[in-house]
Amino acid sequence: MKKLAIGLALAGLILASGCATAPKAPALAAVPAPVASAAAKDSPITMANLDDFLGRRDVVVIDLRNFEERFNGGYVSGTETIPFFQYLEGRMVTRGTVDGKATWDAASAQVNEAFPFATYFDQGKAIVLFCASGTRAAYVKTILDKKGYRTFNAGGFKDYKGAYKVLGDGVYALPAPAAH
Repeated sequence: MKKLAIGLALAGLILASGCATAPKAPALAAVPAPVASAAAKDSPITMANLDDFLGRRDVVVIDLRNFEERFNGGYVSGTETIPFFQYLEGRMVTRGTVDGKATWDAASAQVNEAFPFATYFDQGKAIVLFCASGTRAAYVKTILDKKGYRTFNAGGFKDYKGAYKVLGDGVYALPAPAAH
């Protein structure tokens, strides 16, 4: 009888502990309000705190570097890639020129209004942009801000020290186009 009572008591403890409520995960921090400045130094979302915004349903993080940069230098796992030079430039926007040289002054950009912005950028989410140094991210942020998007320039990949860095191989190169 004693053994039965002890067995029932242990079973009850095991069942009770299995039904206990698991501790709640900490609440996600609210996405901060975007700032008007396109400069990475002014952004509340930076490469230093980028990990806090990866994998969230309300945020998309976009790497604007080209494929060679991404695969040679590494990348942040959980980000999307929309290469500025290999895709956006010439399709979404054409940079203005000064003395025959392309400029990063978004005020002189020619934005292609027929570009399907909604296909690439979700207006229902905060958009965090980064590139190698933050220059392309600032440029695209300025253009998207004018379109009503909530954007952040997190800066340059070179400053990322987070847990989701995947190292590149240093030798990746796109094959040359075949001669016709």
